[in-house]
Amino acid sequence: MKFIIDEDISPRVARYLCQEFYFDAIAVRDRGLLGATDREVLEYAFNEDRILVTANIRDFEKLASASEIHAGIVLMLDGDLLAAEQVELMATVVRVIQTEIETGRDLVNRVLYISISGIARFENLPA
Repeated sequence: MKFIIDEDISPRVARYLCQEFYFDAIAVRDRGLLGATDREVLEYAFNEDRILVTANIRDFEKLASASEIHAGIVLMLDGDLLAAEQVELMATVVRVIQTEIETGRDLVNRVLYISISGIARFENLPA
């Protein structure tokens, strides 16, 4: 799995994904994308086949709905989490995504909504 971590999520999440799971994970700030528009970040994610992780629910729901195709988006419903809580939540995200992949489903044009309590749901966007 490949991830890109939006600027509203701690870059520690990218390091965690690399160190614990050996995933290819980057933070937007490490790619010179700080201050980039949300559309630019989503396009970058698609071009590199990366799942975008963000807490910017409203904007990325709109972009996903208007996109023809995207590589997948994880929306953290609790935007005010500490970095350690975000890292902990990503462990749940990884398990949920791995289960999807094992059952033959990827994240293309799908959004995973995840809460700190571990409640996860998928939505197809665009519908």
